[in-house]
Amino acid sequence: MNELKKNYKNVSIVLILISILSFFLGFYLDENSAGAGSYEGDFLHIWKNLQIFANNDILNSITHEDYFDSRSPIAYILHKLFNPFLDSEIGYRRSVFIISLIAPILFYYCLKIKFFNKENILLILITSTIFLSPYFRTSAYWGLEENYGIIFLLASFLFLQIFLENKNYKGQKIYIELFLLTFSSSLCFYFDQKLLIIPIICLLKILQFHKEFKFKILSILLYSIFSIPYIYLIFLWGNLIPTTAAESRQLGDAIFLDHIGYALTIMAFYLVPILLFKINEFKFFLRTFFSNKINYYLIFLFFIYIILLLIFTDFQNTSTLGKGLVQKISALSFENDFIARIFTYFCFLISFIIVLFFITRNYIELIFFVYFLFLSLIMWPIQQEYFDPLIILMIFTFFNSKLKFNYNNSIILFLYLSIFLVVANVYYLITI
Repeated sequence: MNELKKNYKNVSIVLILISILSFFLGFYLDENSAGAGSYEGDFLHIWKNLQIFANNDILNSITHEDYFDSRSPIAYILHKLFNPFLDSEIGYRRSVFIISLIAPILFYYCLKIKFFNKENILLILITSTIFLSPYFRTSAYWGLEENYGIIFLLASFLFLQIFLENKNYKGQKIYIELFLLTFSSSLCFYFDQKLLIIPIICLLKILQFHKEFKFKILSILLYSIFSIPYIYLIFLWGNLIPTTAAESRQLGDAIFLDHIGYALTIMAFYLVPILLFKINEFKFFLRTFFSNKINYYLIFLFFIYIILLLIFTDFQNTSTLGKGLVQKISALSFENDFIARIFTYFCFLISFIIVLFFITRNYIELIFFVYFLFLSLIMWPIQQEYFDPLIILMIFTFFNSKLKFNYNNSIILFLYLSIFLVVANVYYLITI
C-alpha cells in the first residue's frame, strides 16, 4: 500500500510539473487553444480599447464611440492607473500573464481551507488542473479579461470561509472581513457580468449561516452600495452593456431555445469526471432515478423541450458559432443533418440527467445551473469559454457537494482535462 501511494505521489509530481511547464511554454509559443487568441483575435479589440483609455480621460473613454466590450471598463481603468507596461503589446501581454498566476495560488488556498485534511501534493495536483483550461490559458496569453473574474471568484470564496468561521462578533476584524467579502464578490460582477452569481451565492450563504442579524443587514447594504457604479454605467450607456457590444451580443433581443441544450452539454462535459469523486452517490442516483415521481415529470418536460426544438428551430441553418464540444463533434462526424440532429438531442438528454444528479443535492448547485441555463436562453452566442474553468472551480469551492477524492480520481481528472486541451489545440490549429 505504501509503495502504491508513493508511486501515485511520484506520478502526481510529474503531472504537476508538466502542467506548469506547458503553461509557460504555451505563452512562449503564442498558443491559441480557445480560438480567441492571436493578434488578429480578441486581442485586437482589447488593445484598441486600451489605447482609447490611454489617450483619453476615464469618463470620455467609457462613452467613446469606438469602445467595444461587453464587460464593464474596470479592467481598462485599472490598467490605465497602475500598469506601467502598456507601451507595447508584448509588455501588456506579459503583465496579464503574470497577473493570471495569482489564480492558481488562490485556488490552492481555497482547496487547503476546504479540504484541510488532504495531502498537499493531492491539493496541488487539483490546483494544477487550472493550467489545463484552454480558456484560462488563452486569456493569460493574449491579455483577455476572463481571468480577473476568476481571481476574485477565488478570493471571494476565501473571504467567505474566513468570515463564516469567525465566531468573534466583537471588534473590527469581522467587519473588515465582511467588507472584503462583499467587495471582492462584487468585483466578480464588474470583471465579468455572468459572475453575478458569485455575490448572489455569497449573500445567500451569509443570510443562511450567520446568526447575527446585523451582519445580514450590513451585507445587503454593502452590496447595494457596490452596485451604484454599475447603475451609473447603465445611465451612461443607456443599456446594460455598451450599445456597440449590445448589438453583437443580442442580449434579450430574442429567445435562443437550443442554447439550453448546448449549455447542458457543456456543463455535463465538466461534470463527467467529477462523477468519479461521487461514484457511489451516482450509482445510487441511477438505481433510484425512476422511483422518484419528480424525475418522471422532469423527463417529460425535457421531451416537451425537444419537441419545441423540432418545431421552432432550424437545425440545418442555425449558427455554428460557439455551442461547445458536442456541436463541433456533430458537425465533424455527420454529414446527414437528421443523424446529426438525433445525436445532438440525445446528448442533450444525457447531459440533462448528469446535471440533474448535481442539482438535486444542494440548493447552491441548483441556483448556479438554473442561472446559467436562463442566461443561455437570452444570450448569443453560447460558448464553452463561459464555463471553463468556471465549473471545475465552483465544484471545488462554492458547491456543497461532498467529494471523496484520492490520487486515482485526481489523476484521471488531470488526464481528462489534458486530452481536452490537446484536442482544442489541434482543432483550432486546423480550423483557423
